[in-house]
Amino acid sequence: MLWKIFPAVAGLTVVLAVLASEVLATPPSSTLVVVTARGTFADSLNVNTKFANDAKVKVSTKGDVELITQRIEAPAGSTFGWHSHPGENFNVMLQGTLTLYHDEHCSEGINYGTGDAFTTSPDQIHLARNNGSETVIFFATYFAPKTTPPTPVRLDAPLPAPGCPQ
Repeated sequence: MLWKIFPAVAGLTVVLAVLASEVLATPPSSTLVVVTARGTFADSLNVNTKFANDAKVKVSTKGDVELITQRIEAPAGSTFGWHSHPGENFNVMLQGTLTLYHDEHCSEGINYGTGDAFTTSPDQIHLARNNGSETVIFFATYFAPKTTPPTPVRLDAPLPAPGCPQ
């Protein structure tokens, strides 16, 4: 008798879990990703460059790594919702001011304006908002594992705590 009930209970559990994740997720609003480009490195990447001003860049990859770049426009008042990314993320601001909130200090925003660059890591749950009056435009580049189907660039996350911005 239990073997007849178990599949129904398991199915109901899956449905409830999916519904709960949809309710708890904080999706973006009014955010438009204009262009997304993806490419896979044919070989491992091993960059170690020193510049004339003594600045240095070191980047290395191993295995199937995908490079993903997006041009993102966010109208005034838009939010990206709480989320994370599957790999390291590098951003550069072209226009406007973007406010970034991290889950561990969710009421403290950091403003990034035209010409600023910033990063997020896979373990950082964050929310970005355009609290200004002009459209924000920025470029985001991600390192992510190459998978089939392609790895999602944005991983939804629930509201970290009551009182956090959305």
